[in-house]
Amino acid sequence: MSSSPTSAISASLTPEYDVLWHKLHPLQHEMILTSVGRRVYPLLEYQFNGLNPDKMYTTSVHFEYVDDKKLRFCKGKYVESVSQEKKEAPRKVQHKSGAKLGSKWMASPVNFEDVRISNKKTREDDDSSIVHLHAQHRYLPVLTITEEGGSSYEIRLPHTIFITATLYHIDGVCKIKTESNEYAKSNREDRRRSRAVESSAASPLTKRIRQETAVQGEAVPEASDAVVPNSIPNPPVIDPALMSTLPFPSAGLSTQTPTSSAMPTVQDVPPANPLNAFSAIPWLNPLHNPYLLAAMGLQFPTIPFPYLPSTSFAQHTLTSTISPDSQPTQTEDPVKTAVIDKVIKEEVDV
Repeated sequence: MSSSPTSAISASLTPEYDVLWHKLHPLQHEMILTSVGRRVYPLLEYQFNGLNPDKMYTTSVHFEYVDDKKLRFCKGKYVESVSQEKKEAPRKVQHKSGAKLGSKWMASPVNFEDVRISNKKTREDDDSSIVHLHAQHRYLPVLTITEEGGSSYEIRLPHTIFITATLYHIDGVCKIKTESNEYAKSNREDRRRSRAVESSAASPLTKRIRQETAVQGEAVPEASDAVVPNSIPNPPVIDPALMSTLPFPSAGLSTQTPTSSAMPTVQDVPPANPLNAFSAIPWLNPLHNPYLLAAMGLQFPTIPFPYLPSTSFAQHTLTSTISPDSQPTQTEDPVKTAVIDKVIKEEVDV
């Protein structure tokens, strides 16, 4: 549809988006505004006709006021009042393709998907594709086709009128946009999924289940290991074949002393005393090396005990643990026995 009947130049929306605009128009189409800028949806995607294939053209889009009314949603419907907003010249957003031949413009749809609308005026200074619009007003998108060095053609499609709002009040409008906009649907599903995960992770039931699982994991030991409170854990099992590379034997481990090239033998080294670190090395153990004590100027004390026999040697009967068959018994000398008894008797009398 063209606003200039006498001109051969015309433009219309592509069928995909034209159907959506026609569905939303009788429902009082609401378009959401945000401070950072929001994309116009359904998209403004046009098909051009009647352009001179050999001439250069530029295109742009702007939004104009439909009327001087401000709309407030009250009791399920929009109520009109006189707008007090200061009206300014609309900002035109040029198509990112710049100037092209008419044949190029007509060869494929022309999409203004980079246009954003915002309720913050200062956002226009940050980005050339952002347009400031007042909330609660009716606007109509206007397509402008400018011939290079010639005239301009403005195209208005009445069913593309929308009402700017900060949130949806009409359920039908929200439903149509939600079902048709795959981008919004995927974002919404991601947000719902993330909120569901966060809420489930922070729920008391989930925390209690996690705590019980952690306690059970700590309380139930493995079947192969017997857990004894306040006990020293068993040392790790080391392959004896690996200990052959050590320069000296380690206490408590097994070392290999090869006796032949075919079959090495394993010798067990007695475990070290945990209370004496020097017992791990034999030549540092004072019990096995008396010269170490002498070098250190130490020796074991010798305590003399008096010998006070209560009976004479004669009263003791010598028993031999040697078998009679293996060694003959020796007879006692009576003279020696009498002398010994006399000496012992004199010492006792003294």
